[in-house]
Amino acid sequence: MLKLIDVRKIYTTKVGDVAAMDGITVEFPDNGMIFINGKSGSGKTTLLNVVGGLDGFDSGEIIIDGKNFSTFTDSDYDSYRNTFVGFVFQEYNLLPDYTVGKNIQIANELQGKETSKERLKEMMAEFDIAGLENRKISELSGGQKQRVAIVRSLVKDPKIIMADEPTGALDSVTSVQIMELIREIAGERLVIMVTHNPELAEQYSTRIVKLQDGLVVSDSNPYDSSMEKEEVKIKTETEFLSEARQENTPQNKIKRKTKKEKKIKTSMSFKTALGLSGRNLQAKKGRTFVTSFAGSIGIISVCLVLALSNG
Repeated sequence: MLKLIDVRKIYTTKVGDVAAMDGITVEFPDNGMIFINGKSGSGKTTLLNVVGGLDGFDSGEIIIDGKNFSTFTDSDYDSYRNTFVGFVFQEYNLLPDYTVGKNIQIANELQGKETSKERLKEMMAEFDIAGLENRKISELSGGQKQRVAIVRSLVKDPKIIMADEPTGALDSVTSVQIMELIREIAGERLVIMVTHNPELAEQYSTRIVKLQDGLVVSDSNPYDSSMEKEEVKIKTETEFLSEARQENTPQNKIKRKTKKEKKIKTSMSFKTALGLSGRNLQAKKGRTFVTSFAGSIGIISVCLVLALSNG
């Protein structure tokens, strides 16, 4: 599913260059609950952001589902973030002025899809937030907000869930409830979770990768996809010949030629985009006024200069 080969990410600061990722090589399977552990500044969140397509990297290779990040365009990254990866953050990153239902639906709307009412109710019931679709985010508890964030990440059916300290803002009882929900998710897809909490990692992980100073210093259960490839190669001669004949039928040749991978572009309805823009302007009235005033002064100044230059 995911492979990093000697990946480096350098940040330039006032005191010099800091290697957040200093040559990380690690591989992940198709499913499981894998914790990235380590102290603050070890590179955990940077790794998550780079693999999630939220941040770039300086050197090395990242292979995702057989594709190399180095070949990705900006459009490819948008499609990757919107379809392949789901994010769950410590601070939820929900839209506070929208309802629970709208916060969940917007994940699919960015792909030009609609979330059916039946699907929405089914997922909300599964994560114990049934009946809250018309509530505002500001009316929810921390645990409910994190459940909404998890449902939002899952509604588009991603292959990977990236979770950055998802229980950091929750009490211990709610944290356990959220971790149990995430563990169920990890049975059918890959969950990569960043945490400062080693006890939590020990209790829920299928594997713990520990970072220190931008390097992998320990791995409780290293994964090597080449071992699986060797197992796949071991077939009887009859099975091999049968598959070869199947592949070379005229119908399959036509399918291979015509089959193209569909790239889903990021999109949003005009109504939603307008609503988000309006709410953003309303939330930042001071900045909007200053920007508008400065823009008006600039336009008036240009008009005056043109008027004077023309006599």
